Amino acid sequence: MRPAVALTIVASGALLMAAARQQGGPIEAAEGDIASGFSTEALADTIEATIYQLTESPADVEPDTAAANVAAFLAMLGYSEGADYSTCYGYRHKVQDFSDHPAVTGEWAGELLSDTMCRNAGFGPGCKSTAAGKYQITRPTWLRLKAKLGLADFSPESQDAAAVQLISERGALEAVKAGDVATAIKRCRNEWASLPGNYAQQGQRSAEQLVAWYQTAGGSTA
Repeated sequence: MRPAVALTIVASGALLMAAARQQGGPIEAAEGDIASGFSTEALADTIEATIYQLTESPADVEPDTAAANVAAFLAMLGYSEGADYSTCYGYRHKVQDFSDHPAVTGEWAGELLSDTMCRNAGFGPGCKSTAAGKYQITRPTWLRLKAKLGLADFSPESQDAAAVQLISERGALEAVKAGDVATAIKRCRNEWASLPGNYAQQGQRSAEQLVAWYQTAGGSTA
């Protein structure tokens, strides 16, 4: 990890924590301080893996800038979802065992969704959400990513790596690294329910608010 990149990520974390105290809470009231789940070390590890190993930065974007933009986008997603690394959907349970996803370890079985939410998601009545962690990743998605990336646990580092993979699978990683936030949000909107235009029709953030959080976390825009 280049020192400049690590310094940028640490600074982004400090700015995000300040913003969390100023901008208000999540879509639903959560226990504790959302910003307390921000791990600059975890983000640093993730950026090192993705920028310097998984993919190269765009030709016209400096690696340090690309890394900072990915870190800021991850921070924005976590805050948009109203979650930290231990958050479970519905805020009724916080992850205790990070050896695996809480719906895999058995410490949490998920939360029932309303019939309307089930219908919007393409399921019948009585469906559950097993979304957990900073990026609200469901059990089936987690198991797929865990196998694909060889993730050893549900630690912050693993959650960050999984989120970057989801961004990449939506064809948005290059846009994120280049600072094209509008395009990245649009491409990721059906991955995260809090992004504007998501099919689930749950509470959604505005594009303006998302960009503001992204910039506060140290991201630059194209």
